Amino acid sequence: MNRISEISDKNKKVVDKRKKRAAKSESKRDYRIDKIKALTAKAYAVATKRKWLVFLIGIAIAAYFVISSGGLGGFSGIIDKVKSFF
Repeated sequence: MNRISEISDKNKKVVDKRKKRAAKSESKRDYRIDKIKALTAKAYAVATKRKWLVFLIGIAIAAYFVISSGGLGGFSGIIDKVKSFF
């Protein structure tokens, strides 16, 4: 009887060890997946921010060319005052 209980104790230890190992590897996998998801979310946020920055720079360049060419007929006096600041 004692021999059987030793074998069952040994089997329990082996099973527990395998469960711990599986839980540890699953935990590592989950951590890596979460890290990748976080980096992806950050990349999308940065891309969105840069997209708006490019739009604003484009609008500023277009406004500069319109102002420098004097293309806004009735506002030429105001435009000349604004150009004098630059």
